[in-house]
Amino acid sequence: MGWEETFERIASELMKDPTHDFEHAKRVCSISIRLAREENADEEVLRAAALLHDVGHSLDEKDHEKKSLEIATSLLEMTDFPKNKMEKVLECIREHRFSKGEQAMSLEAQILQDADRLDAIGAVGIARCFLWSGEHRKVLKEALRHFDEKLLKLKDMMNTKSGREMAEERHRFMLGFLEQLESERGITPQTSSTEPFYH
Repeated sequence: MGWEETFERIASELMKDPTHDFEHAKRVCSISIRLAREENADEEVLRAAALLHDVGHSLDEKDHEKKSLEIATSLLEMTDFPKNKMEKVLECIREHRFSKGEQAMSLEAQILQDADRLDAIGAVGIARCFLWSGEHRKVLKEALRHFDEKLLKLKDMMNTKSGREMAEERHRFMLGFLEQLESERGITPQTSSTEPFYH
């Protein structure tokens, strides 16, 4: 069994969180490969990093990147993954997390950050936001606050040109969704600055 098949099998077994399941890993992997080809980055590094970046999430949500690093290190060492690329994979995983505010240094780490953030916006991002909100018993108003606090900021946090282009499209989709939602709710959401948060 090759390294990619092993990583996929382990990730599918471990990733059980509703918003960070194996489907999330596969989407981030697909986006990463697309960006890698447009930005001339190492596809092998990104494929491995994307499959393993959240593999520890279900085991330790608060510090999941640390648990993911532990699992990824073991898997990288026990499989036929190129040893000279292991550290680059671990660097990508170490620096990917939004809430930690890590600055991605290598091109591959920047791409994984972009891919992970792209999966948090657009149609999939909306679905994941409400999945998480329901899981944590948040009411609609609280769920919408997440757009203001994080999702609508991600477009301007992309590292790569290709990532920014993808983010623009997904950002526009979210704005349209929020405008339609607010028209149906019959209210205009306000931030502390009194501006609608989706503008």
